[in-house]
Amino acid sequence: MHRISRSSLQAARGLKTGLHLSAVVTIAMGLAACQQYQTPSDLLFAPGFSTTRQSIPYTYNTPYDCRTFSGSGWKAIASGLVHNFGDQYRISQAGCFKTQSECQAYLSVMHSYIDVPRYMRCSPYTA
Repeated sequence: MHRISRSSLQAARGLKTGLHLSAVVTIAMGLAACQQYQTPSDLLFAPGFSTTRQSIPYTYNTPYDCRTFSGSGWKAIASGLVHNFGDQYRISQAGCFKTQSECQAYLSVMHSYIDVPRYMRCSPYTA
């Protein structure tokens, strides 16, 4: 007759707890995925993003709007062509930032939206 030791009971409990935890994590991830993706086309195009005129980041009426910026800092100007499933249009955006690193970060974001960049530059700016 096989005798069950205390260490094998603890190992079995640990395995059972680990399996329960992995099941809960798997279910939670599945539910999160269901809420994020609504249709099969969402699954196909989810890694990208829409490049319509409404989805491109803008700075107007934000703290980075150059019209209301005060003091010295950096001005970012990003312009170029955007392609959206056969449609092509030009955009030009400007923003004013306190630091050069914020300015460069803004240009990096804009570069991901602009397919053919024409002008992307940070310049010192004083309002």
